[in-house]
Amino acid sequence: MIIPKKFKKIFITGGAGFIGSHIADILVESGKDVIVFDNLSAGKKEFLINCIGENNFKLIQGDMSHPTEIKKALDPDTNIVFHLAANPDIAKGFIDPSLDLNQTIIATFNLLQEMKNKNIKNLVYFSGSGVYGNVGNTFTDENFGPLKPVSMYGASKLAAEGLISAFSHLYNINSWIFRPANVVGDRATHGVILDFINKLKKNPNQLEILGDGQQSKSYIYVTDVITAVFFALRETHERVNILNIGTDTFTTVNEIGSMVINAMKLKNVKIVHTSGKGGWPGDIPVVRINTQKLRTIGWKEKYSSQKAIQKTIKNLLK
Repeated sequence: MIIPKKFKKIFITGGAGFIGSHIADILVESGKDVIVFDNLSAGKKEFLINCIGENNFKLIQGDMSHPTEIKKALDPDTNIVFHLAANPDIAKGFIDPSLDLNQTIIATFNLLQEMKNKNIKNLVYFSGSGVYGNVGNTFTDENFGPLKPVSMYGASKLAAEGLISAFSHLYNINSWIFRPANVVGDRATHGVILDFINKLKKNPNQLEILGDGQQSKSYIYVTDVITAVFFALRETHERVNILNIGTDTFTTVNEIGSMVINAMKLKNVKIVHTSGKGGWPGDIPVVRINTQKLRTIGWKEKYSSQKAIQKTIKNLLK
């Protein structure tokens, strides 16, 4: 992956998490100076095993809800911030809505304030397709609206996007906002694939599938997401750049269940569905995002949804 040379000193919030740790690996290996800031509530130090001990890497354990901790950790010489810190679990946001308020909205505001104070001019933010809400089979491009999220996760991501847009225009910050489909891969800490594996390890005779199993979405492998991000950093130059990332293929939850069962070499597994179409309050049964904007500038994924899921299952079973 070609990373713009001007980005030499990099700060990653949530960098010990699923996606963040993969980004840290690539940046450290490429010789960039990297600081990861993470409270380790969802991320894990072992995800950063390839980085820890390298001279160009530093891990700071801290909480983004505390502005003084960000102030202390964020070096004023930072060229770009990758902001991934957030509550990663949509279902948990239904149980406790304050998680998304504190870990996404307030955390993003605190970060932007410190970027403004230290005159740091570049930001990458990982939003999500949840900002589009539940619009069925409609293919949503980046200009789709009105945006009506149906989960605290989607609402908080959209609120953070608004804050980033305002700070970008007011204080001349260049920002890239990415709205990925369902990201899968090794180091995943939650999600349907890991859920199915854990359920079948506990009881190999039965698999409970939340909802009717017909939920249909795009799944994209983590390295394809990172390739898209670095591609956009080179090829897009607006004040605020918003881009969807996803595959042009879709997979149902029932199909994922079958793939996990086959990979685990299980026989005669009883499938049990719960009621309703969605898996939990705020789950969106059908998601279709339009990725033409990113493809027009030359990006293409390596793995289809099915290939990404199969590769993830194989890695997680290790």
